[in-house]
Amino acid sequence: MFTLGRKVDFNYKTNKIIVIAAAICGVIGWIATGNVRSGLTLGFSVFLTWALGRELDPNHDYSAFIASGLSLLNFVYYENIQLLVIVWLLLLIRLVNGITGKSPTIFDVVSALGFTVFLSMDNANSGYIVVFGLAMLCLIKLQVKPKLALAAGVIGLGLFIGQLFFMNYPVVNPILNINGLRIFASLLLVSSFMLFWFLSKADIKDDLGHPVKRSRILAGQMLFSGAGLILLIFDAVSFNNLVIYLSVILASWIYFLSEQVFKRKRVS
Repeated sequence: MFTLGRKVDFNYKTNKIIVIAAAICGVIGWIATGNVRSGLTLGFSVFLTWALGRELDPNHDYSAFIASGLSLLNFVYYENIQLLVIVWLLLLIRLVNGITGKSPTIFDVVSALGFTVFLSMDNANSGYIVVFGLAMLCLIKLQVKPKLALAAGVIGLGLFIGQLFFMNYPVVNPILNINGLRIFASLLLVSSFMLFWFLSKADIKDDLGHPVKRSRILAGQMLFSGAGLILLIFDAVSFNNLVIYLSVILASWIYFLSEQVFKRKRVS
């Protein structure tokens, strides 16, 4: 059974707002680009940015909306949004953080592995395998289906070695390609480790209403930060996807710092 899906409950006002907003953005994207597919991609990217924000900062609804707003930069410069990569990241994060309230199944792990192999082969890049391996290490460390995670991790390692020696996939992005954007992105991704350390201290409940262990929430957040850095190093992230990842982190920082300032003013 697949347990990593999360329903969009339209009983919540925020869920209705983001669906409507994404649809409007899709129409605007269609008009701006003159292409229906591009419009749909832009609209869906706004929704997925919100979903990432909710996954990484589940206690603050509006942080996800700020992230969606920041991601509208993609409307200014649109080239390639890797929607499947974002969906894949969401599934890996949910596999680790346990936010669905259900224990991971063999089908979940096999599906994640299959998705990873598809992305790796389709993009001729081993970075996706490395991120999957990191997710399996998180599960082993958390003692969540450790034997299953170990088996999947070993398969992933074998695929990585095969790609490295027999398929000549790139290992890391050449240092000559380092530029201002990559440096800024790297610094922001690194800063998110500290941010998520604070955010994970909140009391968070899963979709079934049960408390989620802080260690799992933090592991899922750290996985996202690590995945961002790995994909950047392996040159496996498009500019538009990078905008989405950084938008989520910036929004979380903005909301977190604003909340701290507000609390101090209220106390004083």
